[in-house]
Amino acid sequence: VFLLPALLGCSNATSAAGASNQDERTATTQEALQVDVGPRSVSYDFAHLSYLPAGIAAGETIYFVGDPLDGRVFAYSRLTGGQVGELPQPPGGFAVPFIMHQLADGRVGVLAAGGVPQIKPLVLANPVIYEYTYGINPSRGFSATLNQTISFSSVPVGFPEDFAQLDDGRILLTDSVLGSIWIAQTDGTITPGIVPKTFNPEDAIPTMVICPTMPEVTVNGVPFLFTGSTIPGIEPITVRNGTVYFHSSCARGIYEFPVAILSDHRQPYQRAADIRLLAATPANIQVEELLEMQFNPYDPHDPFMYAAHGMQLEVIRIDSRTGARQTVAHDATLYDFPSSIAFLPPIGGFEGLGTSMLVLSNQQERTPITNDAVTEDS
Repeated sequence: VFLLPALLGCSNATSAAGASNQDERTATTQEALQVDVGPRSVSYDFAHLSYLPAGIAAGETIYFVGDPLDGRVFAYSRLTGGQVGELPQPPGGFAVPFIMHQLADGRVGVLAAGGVPQIKPLVLANPVIYEYTYGINPSRGFSATLNQTISFSSVPVGFPEDFAQLDDGRILLTDSVLGSIWIAQTDGTITPGIVPKTFNPEDAIPTMVICPTMPEVTVNGVPFLFTGSTIPGIEPITVRNGTVYFHSSCARGIYEFPVAILSDHRQPYQRAADIRLLAATPANIQVEELLEMQFNPYDPHDPFMYAAHGMQLEVIRIDSRTGARQTVAHDATLYDFPSSIAFLPPIGGFEGLGTSMLVLSNQQERTPITNDAVTEDS
């Protein structure tokens, strides 16, 4: 299910740390259309899918959605919501494409995990990032070309959760199982960013480490355990103004460090000393996962990171200066386990109407593919 919230609040609005952001909301239903109106957004049904989706990226006229189980990435019209094509398969095909980001106008990056999470016993993944250029015109329709392939097969990765592109073209990849950040250099070589001295438990980096067990929680009335019944380590990653931000479910917080340390002469594990806590997970949340966290790329002055707050059935934003949280949109039907977000480029003449994004909800609690606490789809 795709949802389109138009963020109506001012981009520099702030709230005091610890203040309640659970404002009253109203909802109306008109036939198949579900609408949720809140103090900071209007959200509504945009498109429905027949497969289990993961990952979304958007350009001015096209948006993309991953079908990780069938190894496909579909292209849809932003105007109509209808499918216009799909990305051509890379050599060997997509292996679990589930994260994607718009890298520039007409350019999209797709992260294929190289396998589903296998933690007990650990089976390493083989992640690959594919970069495509794409376009659409009235005569030829949708077209896309694979321009670059970045393989991380040369380094150990337990399971990749996200990637982010730096201003100089380098790409950071997070590993939620082995608790690492790897760097894809502009020539395609892979080097360690922040990586434990060894992958023995005693050398794990506390702010990135996976938790080996997880308490059972309830999501939208359904019992829930992550794949492997563990709590992931480092998950989403985003960058702005020379600072890298990431979230760790196990370490219960959003953390930050300077981009500059990734190029210093210390050992990769020593760089972890510069990681600082920005915002701790609220004490009343037993287990939290921010499945995607991004700055608005079309507003360099917006200090907020926007995140899919999956198990809490909402989209939130976090002030990168103070760590204060605000609820952007909350609805148990529209946001039934939101997992990915994609900011929509403003179209000429409409820049003043607020920020818009697509939010992908994939109901992860309702299938044993991603929920160890259930045995059948609902």
